[in-house]
Amino acid sequence: MSFNPLQERGIPLDKQLRNWRELNVTPIDPDHSDPYTRCRIIAMNGIEVEAILFSHQFNRHCPDPAVKQQLARVRYIEAQQQKAVNWLLPGLASVLETTIAYEQVAVDLTAWVARMEPDPYLK
Repeated sequence: MSFNPLQERGIPLDKQLRNWRELNVTPIDPDHSDPYTRCRIIAMNGIEVEAILFSHQFNRHCPDPAVKQQLARVRYIEAQQQKAVNWLLPGLASVLETTIAYEQVAVDLTAWVARMEPDPYLK
């Protein structure tokens, strides 16, 4: 089973708003979850943060007020989504554990990109 985002219908922004109860997610238990769950959460959090930063930058360069208003609504939803993803990580990890987890994500993503690169010179 694969996910193709181009074939999926989107959810209207008005139906994506969350209240505090829905944002209050239960963090993963690092002792009883898949070892790569933490890596997946970190990668997804990074994607969400980059989406927010891109939207801020796009907003700064957009002259149309209607587009800016819609971007603000999207950014608000994306910020809620990023919080929900980020709060899946337990707050018990030390700075060293967090650093190692981020390095694991970087190494794994780099290895995946290298495996998927069709050009042998770039690989």
